[in-house]
Amino acid sequence: MNIKLTAVGKFQRYFPARTCELDFPGISLSEFLVWVKEEYGFEAESYRNLKITRNFTLVRDQTITLAVGDRIGFIPIVAGG
Repeated sequence: MNIKLTAVGKFQRYFPARTCELDFPGISLSEFLVWVKEEYGFEAESYRNLKITRNFTLVRDQTITLAVGDRIGFIPIVAGG
């Protein structure tokens, strides 16, 4: 399944480009996170400041089913001041 991934800030270093298309073989976000760890070495669970989005909407439930063309974002929490 074709998924578009955007990794922002320090998360970008794990992937070939800031935004890339990935051929993901699973169906859920939790499977995607395991696959990304195996394929790219990105361990989402080790970052407390990581927010995950699906089609520009914040995701809290990692059991959601992904669809072809979904856009997943790995975005760090940032603070201004």
